[in-house]
Amino acid sequence: MNELLNFWNLIVESNTFNFVVLILIFAILFKKINLADSIEKIRLEIVRTIDSAKKEQEDAKNKLSGAQKAIEHLDDDIKNRLKEASLRADGISKQIFENTDAQVRLIEKNIDRVVTAEEKTLSAQMSEKTLKSSVALAQEQIKNMLETNPELHSKFIDESIENLDKV
Repeated sequence: MNELLNFWNLIVESNTFNFVVLILIFAILFKKINLADSIEKIRLEIVRTIDSAKKEQEDAKNKLSGAQKAIEHLDDDIKNRLKEASLRADGISKQIFENTDAQVRLIEKNIDRVVTAEEKTLSAQMSEKTLKSSVALAQEQIKNMLETNPELHSKFIDESIENLDKV
């Protein structure tokens, strides 16, 4: 039995035995973990990721190409739109000036009418005041004449009576 123990110690202490035990452990783990399926799943996921990245790259290239085509004539479009805006602004400006001139002419015409009407009103008022002043002055003068010369009073009464007969 001693020999058997020595043999056993020799086997356990040998590197070959340890290597075989390690391989058996890896074989058991490999069967349990099913490493081949896991590696295949990882490989398929990597392939899908690469395909998706290629598709996204192609989409990005298409978008870039579309964007480059869109901005290719951007300067011309901007110039054309600026010209159109300038023409529109000139037209609107011209129309505003014309409308303003028409409004100014209308206001001037209305002012002339108001001034003419006020002149007529003032003239009429002045004529009326002048007439009243003239009548008042004439009355005063007649009264003064009658007071200084009482004979004229009789003469005026006689003339008035004669004028009444004629009517």
